[in-house]
Amino acid sequence: MPSILARRDRMSLENGLELRLLSALEAMEARREGLELAEDGLERALCSNACLLARALEEAGGHTPVFSDGRAVLAGLTAEEIGALAGRWSRFSRENDPGLDLPGEELERVREELREDPGERLRWRVLRQFGALPTEGRARAMRDRDYLWCLANGLLDREEELERLCPSCRARALEGCCPACGQSLPEEETGNPTFDLERFEALKEGKGLD
Repeated sequence: MPSILARRDRMSLENGLELRLLSALEAMEARREGLELAEDGLERALCSNACLLARALEEAGGHTPVFSDGRAVLAGLTAEEIGALAGRWSRFSRENDPGLDLPGEELERVREELREDPGERLRWRVLRQFGALPTEGRARAMRDRDYLWCLANGLLDREEELERLCPSCRARALEGCCPACGQSLPEEETGNPTFDLERFEALKEGKGLD
């Protein structure tokens, strides 16, 4: 199963066009435009789908919108064509852009997949450390070697912090403690299940984050 972030953003159609996923803001704007069109006496569902397609339907390669707005879609396509394209987009969106309304069992499956994917968890740690979202340009431009560089430097920072401590404080810092009450934890419970040190050592040998 590919990463939830590695799913497709675009769907190729048979006529040289593409349907692309919309951001939350674009979807909201499409709904708002659809409501405004429907005030002119047009069918609300048809207007909503037309405004969605005005943003989602593009020419392949150049990623140029085919229509300028929802009204242009209504003028250029039949109601049947609008309904069919909107249906294809909806199915594509459900498969590749699961939202916050994901059923509980599906959310649990995604959680377990991430638990078993140390590479994804390591990427998340780097993004969280730098306050970056995976959709940001700086994050999308990063390669595996960039994540590895950040992780290695993070470990070196930790080592340098420990080296500045006296032996007693260093021992306490390395001791696993409950983050809530500070009580010492048994050794078998002090490891971080989301950070596999052996996996990280393998990464340093050039085996990648896959």
